[in-house]
Amino acid sequence: MDKPDRDPSLFDDADDPELTDEKTAEPVFKDELNLAEFPIASLADRVPDGQTTLVFEDRLDRRDGPPIVRRLTIMGTAKHGLPTSMDDEILVGLIQLTKRWNNFTEPKVKFSRYELIELLGWPQTGQSYRRIEEALHRWVGIVLSYENAWWDNTEKSWVDENFHVLDNVTLFDKERRRPSRSAGAAQEAGVRKRGKRGNAPPPLSSFKWNEVIFRSFQSGNLKQIDLEFYLKLRLPTTKRLFRFLDKRFYRVDRLEFDLRTFACEHVGLSRSYKPTELKRRLRPAIAELEQQGFLEAMSEEDRYLRKARGSWQIVFLRGPRGRSTIEPTAEERLELMAMLTNRGVTSRIAVELVERYPPEMLRAKVAIFDWMAGQDDKRLARNPAGYLVASIRDDYQAPEGYIPPDDAEVLARAEASVAEEERRRREAEIEADERLRAEEAAEVARIAELRTRWDALSSADREAIKAQVKAAHPGLRRSRVALERFCLETLDARLNGQGPPGQPFLFPDDDA
Repeated sequence: MDKPDRDPSLFDDADDPELTDEKTAEPVFKDELNLAEFPIASLADRVPDGQTTLVFEDRLDRRDGPPIVRRLTIMGTAKHGLPTSMDDEILVGLIQLTKRWNNFTEPKVKFSRYELIELLGWPQTGQSYRRIEEALHRWVGIVLSYENAWWDNTEKSWVDENFHVLDNVTLFDKERRRPSRSAGAAQEAGVRKRGKRGNAPPPLSSFKWNEVIFRSFQSGNLKQIDLEFYLKLRLPTTKRLFRFLDKRFYRVDRLEFDLRTFACEHVGLSRSYKPTELKRRLRPAIAELEQQGFLEAMSEEDRYLRKARGSWQIVFLRGPRGRSTIEPTAEERLELMAMLTNRGVTSRIAVELVERYPPEMLRAKVAIFDWMAGQDDKRLARNPAGYLVASIRDDYQAPEGYIPPDDAEVLARAEASVAEEERRRREAEIEADERLRAEEAAEVARIAELRTRWDALSSADREAIKAQVKAAHPGLRRSRVALERFCLETLDARLNGQGPPGQPFLFPDDDA
C-alpha cells in the first residue's frame, strides 16, 4: 500500500529535540496524571442504553477523625452516552497530538484523523474514522465532576473541578480522502521536503481542550507513558491497570491496595462483584502485565492478603518495565535548582540532583529538611546542605513525627471541617439545652399556678375532680403523687375549656 503524503506522524522526527528523549532518541509520549488516577470511561466497548452516569470514589485515611472521600462523577449525554474503553484510548492519542503539534502551548490543536488512526495502530478503514468521530463528539458532551479529587499542580492541592474534556471539535469530511499514489511514492522516495513540521499544509480538523485540563498540561502534571507498550496491550482492563499502576510506581517497587477499592474505584469493575469474582476478573489483566514484564509474577497467596472476613489486600511488585517518569519542565528545573541552592547546595551539585532525581522526590526531601530545621534537629547542625544532598542521594527515610505537606494540608482541611461540624453540633446542643430548660421552667411555673388554683377551689370542687380522676384511673388510688398530677391536669383542661361534653365549668365567672 502506498504511503500517503501527509503531515509527519508522531513516530517521525526522532531527531527533533522537542519531541524526543535526549537519552534514547525515542519519541516522548505523555499521560495526564489526574486522568490516570480514576477511570473516566467504561471498561466495556458499549455502555448499556439509558446509562448516562458513572461514579468512582476512594477514601484518604487521616490520623484523626473520619476519612476524606474523593469522588469523580462522569456525566454523559442522552444522545452520545458515556465514554467507552476505545474512547479512553483515543483521548490518550489526543494528548500525544497536542504534544506533537504545539508541545502544550495552545489548547486548540489542528489534526488529521489519518494521523490519529496511524498513531493508535488502527486500520485505515471507514469504521476507524467513524469510531474517532463518535468518540470526539462524545468527549465534547462529557462532563467530569471531581470532588476533592482533581490535583491542581500549580496550587499543590486537591480541589473540586467540573468541566468538559473538550470544548469543541471541528471535522472536515474531505480529510477522509486518501492522498494520491504519486504523493505517497514521492514520500517513500524521500522527496518530501520538511521544515520543523513539514511542507504539507496544516490539517483542517481541530479540537480544543477545556481550560481546566489544559492548565494541568501546562503546569507539568504529566508523566511519560510507553505508548507502544500501552497500545499493544490486548484487554481494556489491562490498559486501565497499566496507566494507574504506571503512575503509582513512582519511587516505589511495591504497591498494596484494598482489593475492592482498587478493582471497583480505580479499575472500574462492578461493585456487585464479590472478592472471588473481582480476583477472577483481574486475573487475565494481571497475567498480561506479568508476561510483558511490567509486573513481577506472584502466586495467588502472595498477591492477595486476607485482612478480615470478606476483606482483602492486593499486592503488586514492579517488574523490569514498570517505570514511571514525570519530567520537569525547563521552568520547573530552574525552580528546583533555586530551591536547592537557597538551602546551601552548590550550583554544580544542584544541577546534578535535578537531572538525576524526580522532581517530587526533591520536593519531598526539601520539605523534610525544612521541617527538621524548624525542629532544630541536631543532624543539621554540622553541615545542613551536606545532609540535604545525602538525604537525596541515599534516600533517607522521613523522621518520626514528620507529616508531608500535602498530607498535612489535607488533614488540616479535614480537621477544620470536622471542627466546624463539632462547633455547629455544640451550638445545636446548647440551643436544645436552653430550650429544654425554658420548657422545664415554664412547666414548673404552670404547675405552681395550678396548685394555687387548686388551693383556691372549694372542697366540693376538689372532691368532684378527684372523683372524676379516680373513676377514669382506678389504679391511682394508692399513688398520691400520680393522683395529684392527674387532678392538676384535669383542672388545667377545665380552666382552658377542654372539659368533657356537658360538663359545666367549675368557675363560670372566672376570667382565667
